Amino acid sequence: MTGDVLFDGHGWRVTLASAPLPDGRVKTMARARRSDTVHILAVPAPGRMLLLREFRPHFGAYVWMLPSGKIDKEADPLQAAQRELREETGYRAETLEPYGTCHHAEGLIWTSYFFIARTLSPDPLEQDAHELIEVHNLSLDEAIERVLSSSHVHTASAYALLRYARENG
Repeated sequence: MTGDVLFDGHGWRVTLASAPLPDGRVKTMARARRSDTVHILAVPAPGRMLLLREFRPHFGAYVWMLPSGKIDKEADPLQAAQRELREETGYRAETLEPYGTCHHAEGLIWTSYFFIARTLSPDPLEQDAHELIEVHNLSLDEAIERVLSSSHVHTASAYALLRYARENG
C-alpha cells in the first residue's frame, strides 16, 4: 500500500493511501501510524497488580491503566517494558515475560506488546516531566473494576487484565 504523507511528527505519520480490493477496485483511505507501545502487568504478589492512575491531557481527566509507554526507535519491546516499569512504578522486574501482542483499529496502525513483570524490587527512574502518575497496589478484581469504570477506558489495559484474570483468576 502506497500513499502521500499528510503529516509526519510527534510520533505520528499520517498518509493518504490506496489499497487494491479483491474485486479489483481501489480504496483510498487515511492511515495514521504511530510508535509501537508496551503494557506491563506488574504482579507484586499473587493476586495483586500495580495499576496507575494517570492524568491524560487529551481527555482532561485521570485514567486507570497499566504501566505503559511507547517503544523508542533505539529500543526493543523488552527494553522499553523494563524502562517504562521503572519510570512509572519505581520497580524493576527480575522476570519480565512476553504476554502477546495486539494490533489496533484499521486506519490507526501500531502494535502493542504485553509483558508480565514478577519479582519486583525498588529501582526507580525519573518520570517524564509531563507525567502525573499515582501507583496503586490493588487486588486483581479491584484493578479490573477501576479500569472498566474509568470515564475513559484504556482498552489495552482492559484487554490485558481481563485475559490475565481468565487465565490466572
